[in-house]
Amino acid sequence: MKKYYMVMSVILTIMFLSACARGEESEDIQMASLKDIASIYIENGSINIDVVSVDRDELEAYLLLYDNGSGIVMEKGKQKLTIRLKNDISRLFKIDRMPHLEVRVPTEFKGEIIVNSSSGNVVGKDLQTHDLKINGSSGNVNLDFLDFHSEVHVTTTSGNVDIALNEDEPNATLLLKSNSGRRSVGIVLNDKQQGKKETKGTSGTGDHEVQLKTSSGNISLK
Repeated sequence: MKKYYMVMSVILTIMFLSACARGEESEDIQMASLKDIASIYIENGSINIDVVSVDRDELEAYLLLYDNGSGIVMEKGKQKLTIRLKNDISRLFKIDRMPHLEVRVPTEFKGEIIVNSSSGNVVGKDLQTHDLKINGSSGNVNLDFLDFHSEVHVTTTSGNVDIALNEDEPNATLLLKSNSGRRSVGIVLNDKQQGKKETKGTSGTGDHEVQLKTSSGNISLK
């Protein structure tokens, strides 16, 4: 019983400090050269994130903060750049004031971009990527391509997946798989195979692999 009261006391203290820590909006902006970088890893966890293709030379990570919490961490390894946020347990108690992360990736970057998410939503804007992988849990994934020429692999547990390739006949080999969610394809497919849990087919030359998989979420591709 004493242990229970101690735990509750800690939780209430964190909630109190969290409420007191509310402040004005602030920003954390960091930039990185992608020279010799082959892979970009983004660990956004429960934070909503926008991935945007931009016409610039360096990657820019922009974090909008609604509290006085921690900011961005960038770590460079051999041919690898990792972007994440510093751990901040107090954010568990202020869901309405979670920060928002935007990662602006140069259009000339031809390596892979890997986003590992849990409950955070992932949004892609004006995408001109070459290899994009998103692994999520309950967060939704919404990707909008400005110029489609990319491998795309999206896997979620219960999050919905909505992809706009914005081409009548994109050059793609498609696989949409959901155990219990709905699947919608707004593209004419060659050799279309429609099953209870998956839809397969090709469009155009079929050069790029697009695989969208979810356990219980809905999938839309257009």
